[in-house]
Amino acid sequence: MSIKVSVIIPVYNVEQYLPQCLDSVLSQTLHEIEIIAINDGSPDGSLQILQTYAARDARVRIIDKQNEGVGKARNDGLRSATGEFIAFLDSDDYFPQDRVLETLYDATKTNGVKIAGGRKIRLLKDGTIERDAGAVEEYGMQFSASGLTRYAEYQYDYGYTQYLCDRAMLMENGIFFPPYKRFQDPPFFVRAMQVARQFYAADCESYCYRMVPGAQKYAISSTLDFLKGLTDNLVFSRQNGLAKLHRLCAMRLDREGSFMSIRNLYDEARLQLIGAYLEAFRAVDPAWLAENGQALPAPFVPEVFQYAIATAEKYENLRNLGALRALRKWIR
Repeated sequence: MSIKVSVIIPVYNVEQYLPQCLDSVLSQTLHEIEIIAINDGSPDGSLQILQTYAARDARVRIIDKQNEGVGKARNDGLRSATGEFIAFLDSDDYFPQDRVLETLYDATKTNGVKIAGGRKIRLLKDGTIERDAGAVEEYGMQFSASGLTRYAEYQYDYGYTQYLCDRAMLMENGIFFPPYKRFQDPPFFVRAMQVARQFYAADCESYCYRMVPGAQKYAISSTLDFLKGLTDNLVFSRQNGLAKLHRLCAMRLDREGSFMSIRNLYDEARLQLIGAYLEAFRAVDPAWLAENGQALPAPFVPEVFQYAIATAEKYENLRNLGALRALRKWIR
C-alpha cells in the first residue's frame, strides 16, 4: 500500500490522553496512512498503550527510545516516515474530525501545493471547545478565508500541527526541528513555509489542542531555548525579507521573552540568560522594519530592560534613603 500520510506522534507521559489521540487517527477516512509513535522514554504506561494499538492495527509503528526531547523525537519520526505527506500530532491532542487527513490531502493534490492546513480549536480545562484564538500571541493562527495563500503575505510562526507538509520537500531541504525544549517548532515551520512559498488554507477544523498544565513552561532551560528559537527566527526573517514575521518575533521577545526572563533573573544561570536575551535583541532590526511599514514602538525597550531599570532605581532610592537615615543619626 502506498502511504499518503505519515502521522508523527511524539509520546511522553500521556497515558491519560493517548487513547483519544490514537483513536482520532485510526478513525480517519483516509486509510493509506501510517502512525509513527515515538515513545520518548515515557515513565508511565504509554508504551503499553502503544503496543496494544500496534497489535490491533499494523499501521501503528513504534519507535521506543530513551528520553531526548520532543524535537529529537519528531526528527526520528521524520527520518523513519515513508508517506508522501507528513502530519504532526502531539499525544495529548487529537484530530477533531474523521475527514481531516482526507480533506488536507485532497487540498494538496487539487491545488498543487506542498502544504495545506486547517483551523485549530482548543479543548479547555473545563471540557468546552474554544474556536477563536484566546491568546494574543495566536492572533494570526486562524485563517480569515480559505484558498491559496502566499507565505510572504501570511508570515506567521505558530500552528505547524494544523498542516500537512510534503515529506520530500522537508528531506531535500534538510528541514528538521532544532534540539530545543521549547520553541523548536516555529523555526521548523517558517523554514518549511518559506520553501513551499504558498499553502492552501482549507475550510475545516484540522487540529484540537488540549489545554493541560505545563509545569516546566517557564523553567530556565525552557526560557533559554525559547530565546534561541526566537533568535533563529529573527535572523531568518531578516535574511529572507519577511518584515511582518520579524516584527512579530520582536514583539514576542518583548512580551513572552521578557515575562519568562524576569521569572528567572535570580536563577544561578542568569548571566547565561541575559546573554541569550541580548543575542536575540541584537537580531532585531528596528530601522529595517520602519522602512518596510512594520515599525516597532519607539524607543524599542523590551519589558525585561524596563524591569531592570526600575529595579536599579528602586535599589538606588533605598540606598539613598539608608544613607540619609545614617546621616541623620550621626548628626543627632
